[in-house]
Amino acid sequence: MTQQHETTFPNTALGVTLVLQSVAAVIFMSAAVLAPALPPELGLDEAGIGLFGGVTFAGAMFGSPLAAVFIRQQGAVRLTQAGLLLSVAGLMALLLQNWWIALAGALLIGLGYGPNAPGGSHLLARHAPPARRGLYFSIKQSGVPIGGAIAGLSLPLIEETFGWMSAVLAVLALTAVTIFIVQPWRARLDPERDLPRQPVRVRFGDIIPLEGMKSHPLLPFISFTAFAYGGGQMIMFTYTVIFLTGQAGFTLVDAGVAYAVMQGSSFAMRILAGWINDRWRRPRPLLAGFGLVTAVGVTLLASIGPDTSWMAVLAIAALCGAAAAGWNGVYLAEVARIVPQEKIAAATGATVFCTYFGLVIGPAVFGAAVQAGGYGLAYGGLAGLALIGAAAVFARKAV
Repeated sequence: MTQQHETTFPNTALGVTLVLQSVAAVIFMSAAVLAPALPPELGLDEAGIGLFGGVTFAGAMFGSPLAAVFIRQQGAVRLTQAGLLLSVAGLMALLLQNWWIALAGALLIGLGYGPNAPGGSHLLARHAPPARRGLYFSIKQSGVPIGGAIAGLSLPLIEETFGWMSAVLAVLALTAVTIFIVQPWRARLDPERDLPRQPVRVRFGDIIPLEGMKSHPLLPFISFTAFAYGGGQMIMFTYTVIFLTGQAGFTLVDAGVAYAVMQGSSFAMRILAGWINDRWRRPRPLLAGFGLVTAVGVTLLASIGPDTSWMAVLAIAALCGAAAAGWNGVYLAEVARIVPQEKIAAATGATVFCTYFGLVIGPAVFGAAVQAGGYGLAYGGLAGLALIGAAAVFARKAV
């Protein structure tokens, strides 16, 4: 099979990965969006939601490299479908209204989310035109803000009308429909299903996949930047609704609208960043710029109070979303560009592992900072982390 034949389905690969990523993000962000309306028994207050988010990404941190091991046997589409089932099962644990069961569910949500990054990279590296790879990766990653916008706009309305349990069940229905819809395209995109089955051995290095860092000298530095940016992104998505309802006095529906605006600006920036990256061909300055603007955005976000105008809140939310969550496609495309095709899944799994580590500890540390010194201290620390991540991009000369 030639490479030319393997790249004959770019739009199909992009469409399927975008849909799967979007629905995975809806599941992933549902708890953070619904947190102010959840019963006290679940313990998802300002401190609890940070721990919940940390456990969720702990699952994703290990789920992503494990998925990279099984992709070449099961196929990226099948593995991502299975991940959606696992994630939505974890979300259903909220219905039992028990703190410990909810934490176990958070772990399942993360494990199921894991296949999205290596699976998407595996498919797009094979099918996307090389000259437009940055745009394709950015469009695929825009599924995260698309899913966030869907969650932010729809779940508060469902909760207000029918209750939070109905909102959770609506996510279950969406997941089932999505798995069914993408199934017909699996034959095109999962050629691995026709290969002879080989036993898969999972090594310790597959679970802690730092060996993939050896694929290129720049990977450790790109991964540290992704670690810092990923932590900031998850803090933003985890705490915005709680901050706006608890500190600024907004209703859950209004906070959900601001959250959706944040996701919408992230979507637009991911597409724009991919387009710029394909033409400018200087991904490292572009990545550093995201850190600088994030530091400004979170400083403005911390200043929001009950007297802040609604338009100013929406403008700040848009700035924070574009800066803190617009970098992902540029980063994944750069990883795919600098390593050989056969190492893309492993290298992506290694770098995403570091990203998820930031996502694991970011919300938990932020929640502890809020408890210790308030949102001013916590958002100030986040601004500093973004600046350090921007500086790390240039820690080593390009090879």
